[in-house]
Amino acid sequence: MLNKISVFCVIVLCSCSSTKPIVQKQPPALTAMKEFRAAWVATVANINWPSKPGLSTAAQQAEALRLIDSLKDLHFNAIILQVRPQADALYKSDLEPWSYYLTGTQGKAPDPYYDPLDFWITAAHDRGIELHVWLNPYRAHHISGGPVTESSVVTKMPNLVMKLKEGYWWFDPAQKGTQDHGVAVVMDLVKRYDIDGVQFDDYFYPYPSYNGNADFPDTTSWKAYQKGGGKLSRGDWRREAVNIFIERLYKDIKAAKPYVKFGISPFGMYRPGYPSTVPIGFDQYGELYADAKLWLNKGWIDYFSPQLYWTIRSNYSFPLLLRWWEDENTLHRHLWPGISLGTDTSARNTDETINKIMITRGMIQQSPGVIHWHISSVTRSPNMAKALVTGPYKQDALVPSSPWLDHTPPAIPNAKTAIEADTMMRVSWSHPDEKDVFRWVIYYQYGSKWNYQVFNRNDRSVLLKTMESGKYISNIAVTAVDRTGNESTRKEITPVLTTVAIIPRSGWNAVIPKPYKSHKPVKITIHHEGSRFGINDDAPKHIRNVQIWGMGKDRNWSDIPYHFLIAPDGAIYEGRDVFTAGETATEYDPSGHLLITCMGNLETDEVPAAQLQSLVRLIAYVSKKYQIPYETIASHKDYSKQTVCPGKNLYAYLENGYIRKSVKELALK
Repeated sequence: MLNKISVFCVIVLCSCSSTKPIVQKQPPALTAMKEFRAAWVATVANINWPSKPGLSTAAQQAEALRLIDSLKDLHFNAIILQVRPQADALYKSDLEPWSYYLTGTQGKAPDPYYDPLDFWITAAHDRGIELHVWLNPYRAHHISGGPVTESSVVTKMPNLVMKLKEGYWWFDPAQKGTQDHGVAVVMDLVKRYDIDGVQFDDYFYPYPSYNGNADFPDTTSWKAYQKGGGKLSRGDWRREAVNIFIERLYKDIKAAKPYVKFGISPFGMYRPGYPSTVPIGFDQYGELYADAKLWLNKGWIDYFSPQLYWTIRSNYSFPLLLRWWEDENTLHRHLWPGISLGTDTSARNTDETINKIMITRGMIQQSPGVIHWHISSVTRSPNMAKALVTGPYKQDALVPSSPWLDHTPPAIPNAKTAIEADTMMRVSWSHPDEKDVFRWVIYYQYGSKWNYQVFNRNDRSVLLKTMESGKYISNIAVTAVDRTGNESTRKEITPVLTTVAIIPRSGWNAVIPKPYKSHKPVKITIHHEGSRFGINDDAPKHIRNVQIWGMGKDRNWSDIPYHFLIAPDGAIYEGRDVFTAGETATEYDPSGHLLITCMGNLETDEVPAAQLQSLVRLIAYVSKKYQIPYETIASHKDYSKQTVCPGKNLYAYLENGYIRKSVKELALK
């Protein structure tokens, strides 16, 4: 109802600081959600970006920004961008040629020139989104990647690659030259670009179908291994080659930039029979020679994203396989499963996606998150996008921290507030070490309800309403978040507002008052309304009930007894006309008293901070507006010997001088 009524606001005085209440302020009941929300952006075969080879630089950039902005609007916080789909580069590289998928000619740079990866990183970071580079470690040439050119690694490194029966070219993982080149490519990216992560997908040794279901053609290197005295079986030898590469790469990344996360997104099932309730299926261990469980057990990754593309109720049950991988996550790395959205825009598929997100939240509570395959399945599906942003992604989330990489939070930010545009408060902030900050979180409280917003690295201020839904802003806090997700201690700010927003009598459906004597207020007297019953649940209804009761036959007052009423959440309500004397049914005449009551039984209950702040602001306002000296502030108890009103917990603020001092500070500014 309150959002439909008029609220009149009056500027009192300009002030941004005040003596704090002596009551202990309760800590915020809310912290920003931590959840990894990522989407894959596939460049191979121009699945997602760019939409086709050979687009102009302007068109490529426009498409990229549309995708990035879409994810920002949907409250995603990470992008997994494929920058090496086939031993080529969607970035400036001296090791591999420019990608065919970018310009339509392998080895040809964009014209006009720009570096696509640098463009994506800057745009993503400016929107508070992490940018992870996605590479295929062993695919040398894809069948959709145009002709093999002179600049291709197939031409330049013929001793390291081999052609498969379906037309693909593949690096031989067992050769040291392959490993050295792969590490060089990754470390070039890590050292030269401001990336947040590196990810490999499920392609290690190729799927059997890539070679007509024949064995991988590595006989030459296999025989060389045997001739050199190697004792492993051929399968173990292949797996060992991949294991050496993964471990080496992880250590090299950490030596160069410890905060850059390394992730792998393997095939969703480890082997048939793991778990025992899934006895059949594809065997990545035996076919791709990927010992994904080992990498997770050893902690050679920072996040692990098995491609759990099966439905919840299938034989390869999503929660069942996720639980198995979680049981193997003995070093407590991030487990962020990949989920497939597909092209089905039906309500059933949308529900399946939402349910997978919620299942992951329930099972991986310390560090939830998923990666969506793929970005176009979100951005081109209005049903899916709406379901996400009105459902589990309704509010921004921070990427969960990685304490094994960095457990030191940033320093506490500096922050201040200032009143702007009558009913708005500007919160501004800075930091002693801004290079250590990737995002900011602003927490704020209206009445008893906390909320937050996440801001990006370039943001330094925000405008907040001083009042929302009839409730004043009562607390603000600012935190800084670093590259690995550590959040600083809160910088608490107690907003001292210079506006008084008063909800008029129409806001609580007041009935017409009876005639009563006029007066001129010359003193301010504080009461408490005394009820114990859920006032905050519906303060307008409660006030109207008090009025109806007071005007009843057994009370027969002319109106609501007080000139203003303040709810526990700080909302101020207009009572009887200020120039009509109040009615207190006590031994003294309340004529000349401007009566303010704080709703609630403050003989037994503590005074809420929001209510106390509103009381100070209101007194400063009426003191100035009606020319009433603030030195006249007293309580009902000071005039009547028949009452404990306004209650000992509110009276304490009069006895210790807090209310007079706070009002005086406002009056002098």
